[in-house]
Amino acid sequence: MAAQLARALGADTVYGTVGSADKAEYAKRFGYDAVLQREDFPDAVSEATRGRGVDVVLDPVGGPTRLASLDVLAPFGCVAFYGEAARHPDLNLPLLPLWKNNRALTGYNIGDVSRRAPDVLRAHALAALELVASESVRIDVTEVLPLAAAARAHERMQSGLNVGKTLLAVRGEE
Repeated sequence: MAAQLARALGADTVYGTVGSADKAEYAKRFGYDAVLQREDFPDAVSEATRGRGVDVVLDPVGGPTRLASLDVLAPFGCVAFYGEAARHPDLNLPLLPLWKNNRALTGYNIGDVSRRAPDVLRAHALAALELVASESVRIDVTEVLPLAAAARAHERMQSGLNVGKTLLAVRGEE
């Protein structure tokens, strides 16, 4: 989704990171210029950008990936984090390099936005749905499970085995 959203919003070059080679092959279908192994991405981004770095990093992973993301930012770049998929402990971030290189860190927590600013969440959701309706973004549903299998779906996500989107089918009383 990130690559498609970035392209729809005007990004020229989009790099992605994955935790395994299997996921790299899957991810390449969605418009990335390059898909990099997560543990190697700082060096690969530096090489690809000839040391300049990137303007924006979208980080749903957290932990060491978030820390490494700060190193690949170009001056005036921003890391936007919106998840903690790796479930690492919170980081102690070095702030001086952010300040000295005019870099920024921001977060987006959908639960907090829904409580504090539901009108903002509504606008974001409508904008996202418009991108889907216009086919600028394609949601790749790879699995549909019954609601009773929710625990299994979460286990697969936590273990990193899932690819694409898993839907839980909710059926009303018949």
